[in-house]
Amino acid sequence: MIKVFIDVIGVDGSKQCGCNLCSMLLGESVLLDAGSASMLSRQQQRNVEMVLLTHAHLDHVLELGFMIDATVALRDEPLRVMGSKACLEIVRKHYMNDLIWPDFSRIKTSIGPALVYETIEDRKWFKLPGGIKAWAEPVCHGAGARGFLFRSETGSILHTGDTGPTSSIWEKAKELDDLRMIIAEISFPDEKTDIAIASNHLTPSLLERELDKLNRPDVPVFAFHLKPWERHGIEKDVARRFRDRIVMLRSGDRLAF
Repeated sequence: MIKVFIDVIGVDGSKQCGCNLCSMLLGESVLLDAGSASMLSRQQQRNVEMVLLTHAHLDHVLELGFMIDATVALRDEPLRVMGSKACLEIVRKHYMNDLIWPDFSRIKTSIGPALVYETIEDRKWFKLPGGIKAWAEPVCHGAGARGFLFRSETGSILHTGDTGPTSSIWEKAKELDDLRMIIAEISFPDEKTDIAIASNHLTPSLLERELDKLNRPDVPVFAFHLKPWERHGIEKDVARRFRDRIVMLRSGDRLAF
C-alpha cells in the first residue's frame, strides 16, 4: 500500500514579508488551495492536474491565475479547478473574469479549454487524481467554504479549511477508524476570541472545544493559517493548552497518510 505525501507550500493566514499563503500539494497531482501556487517549480505546476479550493478568499486563490498562465502551453489536459458552487461562482465572477485576470475557461487550446471548473457535490466521497478519495463538508466560514476528509490506501486525514466553530465535519470524522491526523486552522490568540468568532475563525481555546467534539486525543494535530503578527501569542496559548499535541506547520514540511 502506498502512502500519500502532503507537501506544505504555504500555511500563513495573511501576507507579510517571508510569509506564504495557503497551498498544500497532495501527492503530485492535486493542489489544495492556490495561495502560493507559483512557489512550485514550473514542472511541478504542470504536474498538477487539479486545484481543489477550500473557498474563494484571496489568500487561498491568489496565484491560481499565475499558475494556469505559466503552464497553459505545457498541458496535455485542461487544468481542473474544483470547489463548491458558491466558491467557483466567486472565482469566475470576481477574479478569472477577463477584467482582473483572463478567463482561461474561455481560452481554447489544442486540447480544449485551458481550464475547466468542476462543482463539488457535498457529503459524498469522490475521487481525486493520484488515488485519493475526498469528502467535502460545509463549515462555518464565508466564500463557499468547505472542510475536507481525505482518504488514501493507508489512512485518512481531516482538513478543516478556514472555519469557526462547527459540528458536522467532526461528526463525520468520528466514522473514520483510520484517522491519522487533523490539519486545523488557528488564526488568532485567545485574547482575540471576539475577532475570531466575528470572522469565523478559531483560536487555541476554540479549537480545544472543537477537538472535544471528536474526542480522539490520540490523533495528532497540525495547525495552519496563523496570522503572522499573531504567531507569538498563538504559540504561547497552544503550548499552555495542548503541550506537545499540536505542531505548527511551516512551508517545506512534509506529512504522510
